[in-house]
Amino acid sequence: MRSKKNYILSAVLKKIRKPLVLTKLKFPELKKNQLLIKILYSGLCRSQIMEIDGKRGKDKWLPHLLGHEGVGEVMKIGDNVKKFRIKDKVIMTWIKCKGKSSENPEYFSYNNQKINSGKITTFSNYTVTSEDRLVKKPNSMALNIAPFFGCAIQTGGGIVLNQINPKKRDFVAIIGLGGVGLSALMTLKALNIKNVICIDINSSRLKIANKYGFRNLINLKKDNLLKKINKFSNNQGIDYCIESAGTSKTIELGMSLIKNNGKLIFASHPDYKNKICLNPHDLILGKKIIGSWGGKCNPDKDIIKIYNLFKKKKINFNFFKNKIYDFNKINKALKDFKTGKAIRPIIKMYH
Repeated sequence: MRSKKNYILSAVLKKIRKPLVLTKLKFPELKKNQLLIKILYSGLCRSQIMEIDGKRGKDKWLPHLLGHEGVGEVMKIGDNVKKFRIKDKVIMTWIKCKGKSSENPEYFSYNNQKINSGKITTFSNYTVTSEDRLVKKPNSMALNIAPFFGCAIQTGGGIVLNQINPKKRDFVAIIGLGGVGLSALMTLKALNIKNVICIDINSSRLKIANKYGFRNLINLKKDNLLKKINKFSNNQGIDYCIESAGTSKTIELGMSLIKNNGKLIFASHPDYKNKICLNPHDLILGKKIIGSWGGKCNPDKDIIKIYNLFKKKKINFNFFKNKIYDFNKINKALKDFKTGKAIRPIIKMYH
């Protein structure tokens, strides 16, 4: 129930734009609706990069813990928790699930510095998590792909299934083939949607799309965008655009590509200092722009739904080409993620 050395080893954000600091924390007492989770693997998301770089606004919680997707084992259960049992393997997700919400846990270092935390954090070998941020992992789901279902696959898959639900003849463009973009792409493949246009600046990610049978590829650094869009869509325009590159310019680009009755859904957000510029007349013509909060997913239902869909359609879960890093290399993983060397790194914890 405790680590062998009787402390939590955590990667703490102490200063903006600085590496995370591996810090030993005391085990907190569980409060109502909380569970102690031994984390096995944690994912990394662009949201953490933005937090570390100070791109989500003034950070008034320093020092604090990070991470919002992972997989672990239930080690201890607090009062009022009904959803889980000791030794259950669970997917950890920032998207609210069934269950009771808890207070934020309180952590302290061994020099009694308070380390702030949200209801879920995953950059540590143990963590205290609110009951409503956990879903029981399907038995057949591999541990090293389970963290993706805490964020990227739910968001990308959920956009397709819950917010678009495309018809066979619809034209769908995806801008940005990171974790969310590739998850949306694989969901489209599972649904046998063939009129898909993949847009990125990274040729290696376009090659992944090509490997999975998608041929309508556009490299924004090399290709004539509008010429190829017209060619691939037979001059019919785009019905849906999924934007997951996370910049103001790519959101604006997505709006420019859709038909007058088309829909743009963006799944990430730019630096808080940046704004998007839209032509009001586009909205009068019927264009729609919608943000996505985790693909409008209900994790207790949608995780298993997407997982079973991928299995049924024989989608290879290694489409991220996920690279696994030991926990003490977490800053290297973050750097590789930020520079595009790794699409969706996985952190392997030790105990």
